[in-house]
Amino acid sequence: MANFTDRLKEIFKALSPAKVGEYIQESQIYRSIFRVGVPDSDRKRMLVMLGSVFLHLHPVKVRKSGIRMRYTWCMGGITFFLFLSLTFTGLLLMFYYRPTLEYAYVDIRDLREQVPLGIMREIHRWGAHAMVIAVWLHMYRVFMTGSYKPPREFNWNVGVILLVL
Repeated sequence: MANFTDRLKEIFKALSPAKVGEYIQESQIYRSIFRVGVPDSDRKRMLVMLGSVFLHLHPVKVRKSGIRMRYTWCMGGITFFLFLSLTFTGLLLMFYYRPTLEYAYVDIRDLREQVPLGIMREIHRWGAHAMVIAVWLHMYRVFMTGSYKPPREFNWNVGVILLVL
């Protein structure tokens, strides 16, 4: 038994905070989340962008025509913002609405007239309409610009599935 406890003491002495931090920074998971070093070539920049959780959302290279301000610019971001506002207002409305036959009408009337910040119901309603329009415009822009072609066909398929849902 003494041999086992001595071995445990040696292991814990070897696990200093500096060594644990070094081990974490050298792990693949850490490198996939945080940027490591500054890449000096296009190939290395591309590998960093594709290998990082946060950086893979943006393309490695962007054409000048792709960053011009247009009426469809940032439709995905607008859709995401509307989703967040719908989630927030939906959570607030959830506390005041009971989806039963005898209380549904009364709760909606109370939401409109008596609840503080009763405008939340209207924000939720108009946000839902705006999100449907923004999603359709975003999908239309992606289709018309050919952004559904490889290597982005997976994103297109996910978007179509979300649109159908």
